[in-house]
Amino acid sequence: MRTGIVHARVVCDQDRMLEDGAVIVEQGRITAVLEADAVRPDMADCFLDARGLTLTPGWIDIHIHGAGGRDLIEGTAEAVRTVSENVIRDGCTSFIASLTVVSHPQMLSILENLAGCSMDQPGASLLGIHSEGPYLSVQYKALMNEQWLRDPSLEELRQMCEAAQGHLKLMTVAPERPGMPELIEAAVAEGITVMIGHTAATSAQVHQARLCGAAGFTHLYNAMSQHLHRQPGCVTGAFLEKAMAAELIADGFHVDPEVVRVTWQHFGSSRLVLITDAMLGKGMPDGCFEFSGLLCRKKGQHVRVVETGRRAGSAIGMNDAVRIMQQMCGCTPCQLVEMAAVNPARLIGVSNSKGRILPGMDADLALFDQQWNCHAAWVRGECRWKSEDCGF
Repeated sequence: MRTGIVHARVVCDQDRMLEDGAVIVEQGRITAVLEADAVRPDMADCFLDARGLTLTPGWIDIHIHGAGGRDLIEGTAEAVRTVSENVIRDGCTSFIASLTVVSHPQMLSILENLAGCSMDQPGASLLGIHSEGPYLSVQYKALMNEQWLRDPSLEELRQMCEAAQGHLKLMTVAPERPGMPELIEAAVAEGITVMIGHTAATSAQVHQARLCGAAGFTHLYNAMSQHLHRQPGCVTGAFLEKAMAAELIADGFHVDPEVVRVTWQHFGSSRLVLITDAMLGKGMPDGCFEFSGLLCRKKGQHVRVVETGRRAGSAIGMNDAVRIMQQMCGCTPCQLVEMAAVNPARLIGVSNSKGRILPGMDADLALFDQQWNCHAAWVRGECRWKSEDCGF
């Protein structure tokens, strides 16, 4: 079955956009990207008219903890399925399951269970697992349980990799922990993308971590040492290490809009990776939820710890992150696609199949209106979700 999506504004990647474009899909892959007026009737068995809408690569959320009332730390197929079915409605076609800190035996069990889950979910695809810790700073623990924070262990890393069966794709670490250079090098050798976060690192320690193979920063500005004129911290290092990517929670709540604009001006779209850092309250009515062992209150798209008032993840979707980033910084559609699809695909090593609309790539696609409301989403060419007012 060959399907043609025609007359959409097609945002292919960071460089190419067709104002009146068409995409042909066959057997889960993109086979052609062309101007709509060049489409022939014999190119597809059916055509979907997407006039007035924007077609993009599906968003890739590399940092999400839960949604729809389920936390991925449960390590259950039901939790993964719920998150998958929730985020596809935002045009997010794939995600990484992010885990907070627990005991080592519990982590091994969770990794084994998640590794046993199908990567092909009913909504967005599960691309792997992100261990946010446990080798993090006590000072910048945020919501992490201090009981389980510790110095790195190469033996523990080996056990985690074995339990995850190749699905451990990301790990957040604090570079200042003793023995971290060896841990970073070992993790990179296992194919894990190492991110810096929840850290008291100096800019010099950030630089050393980059030399060992660290590739980016977990939720830039949040839970890390800041840019101080006599104490250059992790944020200073992020500005200096131009080869490294930086996650950004672009909800106007975790990072002040003016700081987002300064970051945008300095980093540009080539380094930024939009994430949600969403927790289980995403997609749920306002109320209280337990997240990382703490009672948290969700109100709208924002979440705080009840006892302290501290920010506790978010309840935004990837399309919200894209919309708010555009409002704050005036980004072009190509720049938004770069930050929400191209860059995350590159960071986790799937850029040969995902993150761009090009012939030969997986047909992971999403269709949006001008406000970035998702009207339809496809995973490997299969329509996994469409809105009630979708015209096809």
